[in-house]
Amino acid sequence: VGFEKSKIGSGDKELGYVIKRSRLRGLAVGSVAIVGVLAIVVVLTLFEVRFERRSFHRKLRKEEHHAASKLAQVEMELWSQYRDDIVESNEAQALLRSLNTSYASLQVRLQSTIDSAAKELNLNKDKATHLADLILHEVASMQQENVKHAKHLVDHLVSAGKHGASLERHVNRELVKDMEEEEKHIKEDEQEGGVPYDGPEGGHRLHGDHWLEGMHGGNETHESDHLKDLLEGFWFTFNDYESEFKDKPRSLLKDGHPVYQQLKDLQAKIHSPETPSEEEIGQALDKIDLSSVGAGLGSGRVLPPADIVEELLLIPKIPFEDLTALEKDWRGGAKDSVAVFGQLAEWHSQGLLPSGWLAQGVEKEELEEEKEEKREEEEGAKEAEKGTAAS
Repeated sequence: VGFEKSKIGSGDKELGYVIKRSRLRGLAVGSVAIVGVLAIVVVLTLFEVRFERRSFHRKLRKEEHHAASKLAQVEMELWSQYRDDIVESNEAQALLRSLNTSYASLQVRLQSTIDSAAKELNLNKDKATHLADLILHEVASMQQENVKHAKHLVDHLVSAGKHGASLERHVNRELVKDMEEEEKHIKEDEQEGGVPYDGPEGGHRLHGDHWLEGMHGGNETHESDHLKDLLEGFWFTFNDYESEFKDKPRSLLKDGHPVYQQLKDLQAKIHSPETPSEEEIGQALDKIDLSSVGAGLGSGRVLPPADIVEELLLIPKIPFEDLTALEKDWRGGAKDSVAVFGQLAEWHSQGLLPSGWLAQGVEKEELEEEKEEKREEEEGAKEAEKGTAAS
């Protein structure tokens, strides 16, 4: 390997092995090369290593970003459905309580009516009482049968509501988690030289519509922004809220004010085991002097009474200025729909945004989907008519 036997030491009296400096360098380089090759073999054996072109990575990120947008849309639809299950469960329980209460009051009114009629008609008191007992017995039988069938349905709705409440929280956590993950990828994209889902020819299309290149070709395909309608519905609700509750309500509706305390008491009833119906919540809201704090309920957005209570109580917490800036960035193209929705989802999970606003966004999205489906059906019918006429 390059070593030679030679005399070394003082006076060249001792035998030893020497190697030339050039050969030693070659030996060192060879050893390093062998170790390097072995390391590469080990890495390739234990890990999957792939080399990708930067353009392919950017196309892949476009696909991932588009998928994140679609996933957020689907998760919000699920969240809204679970929320509806909870509302239906509460309404069913309120209905069953109402049936029981109405029967009890009917018994009292019927007994009083029969007693009054017996006196007016000079009927025998014992016979009148017997007649009342017969009528009440029939009414009780009918009520029992009605409640039996109603209770079966109510139990089913209550079970779905409890399950929906658990799933609503789960979906909300997963939604925030997914949006945080996508936010990290967006920041990484920016550090690598810009987001890869910009529009063609340098134009930024970060909301409204995305331009997405195909994974296996250079042709660009037009993909809709799945979150656009949802965000439009949210911003409409927010702006309507801003116009109604801007100055006076923000300065007055806070802890310590009697109206705010009444709202807190009403919300406690809403979250109690015996949740009042929407009608009862609406009646309770009407009894609160909201006009005295500048929060009279005008026209515009239509929210369920429970959601109105929630948004009034959140007046001290809602980040109005941040929301206004966020909407401006979104409409101006400075922020992507996924990033904007991720921020809204985070604020909602922190209890800073009313659930009703996001629900209104989902409702608008569903309405737009229904319009699109109807339009496609009409176009299909027209095409069919043309085909029939041509034949």
